[in-house]
Amino acid sequence: MLALVAAAVLSQPPLFLEEIDAALVETRAVYPVPRALVRAVIRQESRGNPKALSPVGAIGLMQVMPFNAMKLGLKSEKELWVPRLNILAGVRLLAALLRHYEGDIISALVAYNSGPKRPTKVPENGETPEYVVNILGFYRRLLSEESLDAGVR
Repeated sequence: MLALVAAAVLSQPPLFLEEIDAALVETRAVYPVPRALVRAVIRQESRGNPKALSPVGAIGLMQVMPFNAMKLGLKSEKELWVPRLNILAGVRLLAALLRHYEGDIISALVAYNSGPKRPTKVPENGETPEYVVNILGFYRRLLSEESLDAGVR
């Protein structure tokens, strides 16, 4: 059942692609983050809801914590409510984590979800294992979708 729901959501027209692409262009010098990975993180973090607010206070599409807003180049945490700026901040964080973990997507996702840690393996408890598995599944499907779209053109 969950697979059917995920497939239906992923098959809908992608939201915020212009914002995602602009953020990827701006962060390309730090690390080339795949668009499909950003879309997968957005899908897992907020289900595409730009007004999402987590119980711990993470904001927007990419669920960026307010204390990170200025570290990620925003003027204030209020800017996290602007979808374009939220994506930019989230992509900057994801790019920095990918660079820090030398391209290891799993370690970067673990750190995105639960903060950077010395061990670069997925914890065996809490929400993080399911979080990583979900994003990797969305990512794989979105990559397939993008390659199919590229083949049609």
